[in-house]
Amino acid sequence: MRRLFFALWPDDTTRQALADEAERLAPLCGGYPLPAENMHITLAFLGNVDEARIAPLVALAQGWPALQGEWTLDRLGHFPQPRIVWAGSQAPNDTLMTLDAELWQALSRHGFTAPQREFTPHVSLVRQAERAAPQSRLPTSIRWRFDHLALVESQLGNGGSRYRTLADNIS
Repeated sequence: MRRLFFALWPDDTTRQALADEAERLAPLCGGYPLPAENMHITLAFLGNVDEARIAPLVALAQGWPALQGEWTLDRLGHFPQPRIVWAGSQAPNDTLMTLDAELWQALSRHGFTAPQREFTPHVSLVRQAERAAPQSRLPTSIRWRFDHLALVESQLGNGGSRYRTLADNIS
C-alpha cells in the first residue's frame, strides 16, 4: 500500500513566497512552518492505494490534458482539526474547481469516490497551529500559475511527510 494524492506544484518563485509567509505566520499561530518543498495544492487525496491500482493512476496523470491556469492567493484560513493554517482565495477559482471535478470524475472510473465535502483549494502553511492567523488576508497576494498535474506519493517519517512525484502530465 502506498499513500497517494493528485496535486499541483508551484514554481520556485511562488514556492518561496509561500515559504516566507509560512515562516512569518508560524510564531503568530504557535505551530511550525511547512518546508518549502512540501508546498502544493491537493486536488484528490486517495489515501492508501494497493500496488495493483497504481499503474492506471500513473497513466491517468501522464495522459491528463495540458493545463493552463492561474490562482491568486489572498486569504488565510484555519482548519482547527488537523490544526493547519492555510492560504487560499477570497473568490472561487473556476479553473481549479473544474479541474477537481473532472479529476474525481476520471478517478471514479477507477473505483475512487470523491469526498462528501466541498473542495476548498488551499496550501497548508503551518502545522500544529494553536490558533488562526491574526488576520484573514495575506499582506500581499501571491500569484500561482499552474501548468501540470502530478500523482504524488506521501511517505510519512520522523521528520514529517516527504513527497515523491510518481507521474505527471508534463510532455
